[in-house]
Amino acid sequence: MMKSKQLFIGLISEGTTDTRFLYYVIDRTIKELIFSFGGSIEIYIEELKKDSGKSFVEQVIDANINYQKENYINLLLVHSDADNQDDSIVQKNKFNPLFEKLEIHPELFCKEIVPIIPVYMIEAWMLADFDLFADEISTTKSKTELKLNGHPESFTDPKNKIKQALNIINNERPKKRRKELQISDLYQIIGQKIEIEKLKSLKSFEKFYNNLTMTLEKLHFIHLQ
Repeated sequence: MMKSKQLFIGLISEGTTDTRFLYYVIDRTIKELIFSFGGSIEIYIEELKKDSGKSFVEQVIDANINYQKENYINLLLVHSDADNQDDSIVQKNKFNPLFEKLEIHPELFCKEIVPIIPVYMIEAWMLADFDLFADEISTTKSKTELKLNGHPESFTDPKNKIKQALNIINNERPKKRRKELQISDLYQIIGQKIEIEKLKSLKSFEKFYNNLTMTLEKLHFIHLQ
C-alpha cells in the first residue's frame, strides 16, 4: 500500500482571532487544490509563536528558526493586513525586506514563504459571502439595512463594519432573551463555512490563492499539467 505524502505548513498571523479564521480557510483551500491537482496528502498546519516586541522581519525569521529546531515545515504562510487599498506598502516595507534577508541568512529553515495580505483587514474576507454572514448572525436584513453595501475590499475598516452590523442586530433583540453577538464569535465559524469560490472574488485572496498554487506546484505537492 502506497504511503501518502505529508505536507507541513507553518502559519504566522497578526493575532489569535485572525488565526481562528485563517486556519480553516487555509486548510480548506489546500485540500481543494490537492483534491483537484494532487494525490493522497496528509496536511498539518501549525501556528508559529512570534515575539511581538520585534520587527516584522525578525518576528518571522526568529519564529521560523525556533520552530525548525525541533520540527519541520515545507511551507510558511505569513499574514499581515494591508491596512490600505492594496498590498504595495506591506510588500515594500515588510515582505521585500524579509525576502532579502532570507537570501543571505545562513540558517537552515523554511524559505518557502507565501504572504497573506488582505486588503485593509482580514475581516474583509469574512464578508465575501454576505448570505453566510447574515445566516450566522441569524438575520434576514439586507446589506443596506446592515450598512454593508459595497464590495468588502472597499471598506477601509471592515472590522468596524461588522461590529456596526452586530450592534444593529443586538439592539433589536428583546433584552430578556438577548445574548449579544460579538465579532469574536464569527471568525471560526465563517472560516469553517465560507466557500473558497466566494473568497476568490476578492483580489487579495485570489493573489494569495495563486501564490499558494504556484508554491505547492514548485514543491511537487500538486501537478497542474
